[in-house]
Amino acid sequence: MPDPAPLGTPEESHLMLVDLANEFAPRRFALCEEYGDRLDGAVFAWGLAFPDSALLRHDGRTSTGHFATAESALRLFARTGRRLHLIWIDTPTPTPTPTPTPTTPASVDHGVVVPSNQQ
Repeated sequence: MPDPAPLGTPEESHLMLVDLANEFAPRRFALCEEYGDRLDGAVFAWGLAFPDSALLRHDGRTSTGHFATAESALRLFARTGRRLHLIWIDTPTPTPTPTPTPTTPASVDHGVVVPSNQQ
């Protein structure tokens, strides 16, 4: 059986792979720690969120973690008493939405900041 024909020109094939990588890229996020009453802050850890899991790397250390979601990583580390905030760096991949009508307002996602419940 002969090999299948290539998918377009080399340039077209490359653009297809670029589109594929952009469509399925994980979203970056950070767990940021607040010190005092908004006195200062720092990045506690960096993460990558996939559709079915999240990876987290503690900033400045060699430790990494695997979580169900970015929010579950936030909950776990907030239990230590840290004042953490989940900061989404990348906006979600846009999905086609119907044209707004008077009864269905447009929704725009400008990113999410999720504070921990620790005070």
